[in-house]
Amino acid sequence: MKTRNLLLFAWIMSAGISFAQQNCTGSTNLVCEFPVSATTLSDKTFGDVPAALSAALVPAASMNAAIATQLTQLPVPSATVGVVSLRRSGSEVPTPFDNLGPILIDRPDTVGRGNVFIGGSYQHFNFNALDGLSLQALPVGFNFVNGSETDYGSMVNNVNFTLDQYVGIATVGVTHSTDISVIVPTNSVSLSVVSSKFTAVAYDSTKNTYTTLSPAPSTKATATGSASGIGDVTLNVKQMVLGQNHFRPAAALGATFRFPTGNSLSYLGSGAYGGSIYGLAEYRARLSPHMQLGYQWNGSSKILQFQGLSNTRLPGGLSYALGADFRINTRLTMDTDIIGTQFVNTPYFAEQTLSFNPTPAASSGVPSTYLVVNATNNTYATVNFSGGLKFSLPGHFLLYGNALVQLNNVGLRSNVVPLGGIAYSFRRAR
Repeated sequence: MKTRNLLLFAWIMSAGISFAQQNCTGSTNLVCEFPVSATTLSDKTFGDVPAALSAALVPAASMNAAIATQLTQLPVPSATVGVVSLRRSGSEVPTPFDNLGPILIDRPDTVGRGNVFIGGSYQHFNFNALDGLSLQALPVGFNFVNGSETDYGSMVNNVNFTLDQYVGIATVGVTHSTDISVIVPTNSVSLSVVSSKFTAVAYDSTKNTYTTLSPAPSTKATATGSASGIGDVTLNVKQMVLGQNHFRPAAALGATFRFPTGNSLSYLGSGAYGGSIYGLAEYRARLSPHMQLGYQWNGSSKILQFQGLSNTRLPGGLSYALGADFRINTRLTMDTDIIGTQFVNTPYFAEQTLSFNPTPAASSGVPSTYLVVNATNNTYATVNFSGGLKFSLPGHFLLYGNALVQLNNVGLRSNVVPLGGIAYSFRRAR
């Protein structure tokens, strides 16, 4: 075995390697900066070996699929009016009902024919884990066969991945019971990674010997990048089926249609067409329980086509929300929800520690185990708690604030997600 100097890099960009349709040499797309494997190997390490590139592609697909999937399910504020009208007992004249409704979940009520509701919000995501693995110490590893030699590599990445999202919403009442909404997000993404703790081992089956190729413990590779722009635009159509008579029970059916307007190769969008169908129900009272049940579907994503998986769809699945909003006074409403999203047959990023076979001799300095990363399909559901306040201002304005906390550690997980926004309801003269 010839002597080789080991330079391990976490980035496709650094190595100047081409994966599938996208050549990352000189590219500014963030997908080229995210760590794609335990080792992206330069010519001075394992060499330009197709088996190494294929092995590196497996964890890359899982990581990018996790990010793209998350971007299809980021919560956005309710796209409906805050104050509705109810018919009280003994009266035929509807009067304003000042429970302002939920924040992240739509309510069945519509804005009314010719009326307009517009809003804007900001929320901040600081992602901290991927499929239960901390992004501050994300291990990546793989192995591959090169003739009579089997090579093993691994490293640890400290990933800082944040997303600031600004969402604009406009809802128009087409009829007294039908709304059409347009939701336009603008995203700002920041990504930085410090890769360290590089290890590499080669086993020669003809000589039955192991060789350690690891660089100095102080070896590190650093990469940073950012991108800003429009995200995936969504069109929402909602039809109220119960509650138009201004009584307390209300229900609606709706559908969304998502367009891949965001640059998925920089994590600004999902890269896939998608949509959902859903149902809404509420009982309008001072303490008003509400629920939502839907199903999300997605088409093939550009980010997975980049990974060589041209016919692979982003995962979809069921979604639900259960909660209640409570009118504290005529201007202030508190809202809490449990929000769940299912991801069916989703690429799942998992590490596994295996033993070398045969066991290395103690004198070789090679450890007895090594790390690999397996991308398997798995079905799981994220569960979030949402809590916030809505405040009514004079002149049909609404202010709202919210915090979203993921309760389980699956998928791409964020720290507490703060949200703040303002909305305005324009009502035509009668």
